[in-house]
Amino acid sequence: MYKTIATGFLFAIVSCSPAQKQPVVATALDDREMRHESLEATLRVLDEHPEYVDEMFQLSLRHPAMLDRLLHNTALQLKDPAFARRVARHLADRPESLRQTLVATLDEVEQRPEAAQAAARAIEERPDQTVQVMVQRDSTVRATVRALVQRVQRDESARRSFLLALDENRKGTAAVLVTDSEVLGNLFKAIGSVGVKRGKNELQAFLDALGD
Repeated sequence: MYKTIATGFLFAIVSCSPAQKQPVVATALDDREMRHESLEATLRVLDEHPEYVDEMFQLSLRHPAMLDRLLHNTALQLKDPAFARRVARHLADRPESLRQTLVATLDEVEQRPEAAQAAARAIEERPDQTVQVMVQRDSTVRATVRALVQRVQRDESARRSFLLALDENRKGTAAVLVTDSEVLGNLFKAIGSVGVKRGKNELQAFLDALGD
């Protein structure tokens, strides 16, 4: 039945001249029941012919209003974990598409506090996976640490969180630092340099704390 409906619907369209097609389609889709049956029939045909979907997608790129509405509904549906994971699998299978999506998403959320909070929560929910991704590249570790240090220098709230994190992980941090005497020495030199600039009393307080 669905094939018959889809075939008849498509036949009616292709039988018209280009100028006639749009009014014919609009008229057919105005009726809710006919629209539902026609769309359902079309989707069933597309299920059987995935190559038609590829062609339809390429055509949809030329129709920004329709495409934006489709992406709008996709974004809404992504709140469903199962659907989100399904999309994620497709992205994970296509690394360059994944990279571009992550870059674009980070750019978009930067000036949107609510979106930035959502992204932060995602990282908080998956800290091990986040770190596993970061350590894939030496340049990523270094760039991320550099950006973090620069940010906490100018953001008091972030600085407090950073210092608390260091304190909570002081033994682990120390265990990492002592594996490289050059880095450890450079760190103490930097602390001494900053201490001289900020005042001898603060530096002495720091050294006293180390003694404790």
